[in-house]
Amino acid sequence: MSYRREPGTGCRQSYGPRSMVVGPMGRRVPEQGLDGRWSAVTCLRVAFLLEQPWHRVPGGTAVAAVESARALDEHNDVDLLGITARHRSTDLPPLLFGPGSPDHLSLVSSVLPRSLLYEAWHLLGRPLVDRLVRRSGWAPDVVHASGGAVPATRSPLVATVHDVAWRHHPGASTRRGRRLFEGWLSDARRADRIVCPSEATRSDLLEAGFDGDRIRIVPLGVGPTDVEPGLPSQLRARHGLEGPFVLWVGTLEPRKNLDRLVAAMSTAPLSEVPLVLVGPDGWRIDVARTVAPLGERAVVVGSVSEVEKRAWYEAADVFCLPSLHEGFGLTVLEAMAHGVPVVTSAGTATEEVAGDAGLTVDPTDKWAIAGALHAVLDDGKLAARLADAGRIRAASRRWSDTADGLIAVYREVAD
Repeated sequence: MSYRREPGTGCRQSYGPRSMVVGPMGRRVPEQGLDGRWSAVTCLRVAFLLEQPWHRVPGGTAVAAVESARALDEHNDVDLLGITARHRSTDLPPLLFGPGSPDHLSLVSSVLPRSLLYEAWHLLGRPLVDRLVRRSGWAPDVVHASGGAVPATRSPLVATVHDVAWRHHPGASTRRGRRLFEGWLSDARRADRIVCPSEATRSDLLEAGFDGDRIRIVPLGVGPTDVEPGLPSQLRARHGLEGPFVLWVGTLEPRKNLDRLVAAMSTAPLSEVPLVLVGPDGWRIDVARTVAPLGERAVVVGSVSEVEKRAWYEAADVFCLPSLHEGFGLTVLEAMAHGVPVVTSAGTATEEVAGDAGLTVDPTDKWAIAGALHAVLDDGKLAARLADAGRIRAASRRWSDTADGLIAVYREVAD
C-alpha cells in the first residue's frame, strides 16, 4: 500500500515554543531555544494499528482508532505510522479514505491478509511489527494496539481494551467472536501499559486479573459538529418525519438492547413517536422483526456517511442509547456535542460519559426508558437544560485531549 506521506516527516522543525531538532530513531537531542538556552525533547515514533476500519462492522472502536491517530498526527513531537493487513487497492474504508478522513496518515501493510495476520500474532508471536516498519527505514519507540488484535513486537507495547462486553453478555456474541476476543484480551496482558476509555472498563480489567498499576484511563473525544446547511430538514422530509422523533445511532447488535427500546416506544406515552435507527447491521439480531411492533414508526436508515450522521443528530429531538453494556458510549458524546438531549443506561460506562448532562435509566426496564423519553419530549425546559449541559460537557472531551493522554502513556513506556 502506498503511503500518504513518507514516514519520518511527522517530527519536523518549527519556529516557536514547540520547535525541535530530532535525532535518529526519535531519541533525545539538545535544542537551542529562542532564548539561547538548551533543552531536551523527544520525538516519539509510534507504530499504530489501524486495521479496524477494514472490519465488516468497524464500529466505535474504528472511529476511536482513526480519530486518535488523526489527533496524534497533528502533534509535532509524534511521528505516527499506521499498520494494516494486506488489502486490495480498491478496498478502501471510508473512515480512512472517504470525505472527512485524515489527510496525512502514513500507512504500511503486511504481506498477510487480516485473518492470517491476527492468527500469526496470537499463536506464533510473529511477524514482528518492528521488521515490517524497518523496511521503510523506520523504527518504533512504541507500538500501540489501538483496540482488538495485539501485534507482535519487541518494542514497548501499549494496548487499548475498549470493553469486555462479551464476558457480561456472552449470548450477544458469536462463539467465534468470543474466542477471538478472549485471545486478544490474553495477548493484551503482555503490554507494558493498558489503555481503557472509562472507569467501568478499568473495573472489568481488574476483575479479569490485570495489574492496576499498568492500566491508564484515556477517555475518547468528539470531533467537529458542523453540518451541511439544510441537510437535517432534508432528512426529515425524505423519511416523512414531521414531528418529534427518537434517534438511536450505533451497530445493530444484541447488547445495544434494541428490543427493550422498541418495547418502550410501544407504550402509551410514545405510541405515536417515530424511532430512527442509524448504523450498520451487526450480528445476532433480526432488525426487521425487532422493530415490527412499531410499524411505519420505525425508520431503519442503515449505514451513513459522517456528514449524514451529523445531520441526523441535528435533526433529532432526543437521543437514546439503552445499551446493556458499553466500554464508553461514543455516540452519547456525539449526541451531546450536537445539543441533543440524551437518555442512556445507568450502571455502565454511558453513565460516566453522560454525567449530569443526560438522563440515565435502568436499561432492563422498558417503563423507565419510556418515562425518560416522554419527560424530554414533553418538557421543553428539561430538554433545553439537557441540551445546554450536553454541549458544555462534550466541549471538554476533544480528540486532542485523547491524544495528549496517549502521548503521556507512550512516554511512560518509551523512557
